[in-house]
Amino acid sequence: MGHFLKGMAVITIMALLYIHLQMNIYALAYQGKKKESRIEKLAENNAAVRNDILRLQSSDNIGRELLTKENSSYRFASRRNVVEVESGGAVGALAAGVGQGQDLLGRVMTLAFSSR
Repeated sequence: MGHFLKGMAVITIMALLYIHLQMNIYALAYQGKKKESRIEKLAENNAAVRNDILRLQSSDNIGRELLTKENSSYRFASRRNVVEVESGGAVGALAAGVGQGQDLLGRVMTLAFSSR
């Protein structure tokens, strides 16, 4: 009878240890899921912040900030700020060469001789 009780005690202790280990495994799995969902939320926040930074660094936003400053000397270009230049000389000769279907060497030669 003593051997039977010792055997039952060993089996009971082993069963309790097994149950304890299974409970720890499930607890760690739940903790891992919570951390995984937190990492996903942080990654989404990171992407949103990165998008905001890129938007704030965009040329459109920087230009708007420069134009809205009170002491800013920057202005939008208007018709009176645009200067029209008549094409002629070397540029006109190069354009004429392109119109006649010359290759690159022909255009360079046309530009070189028209500059004289």
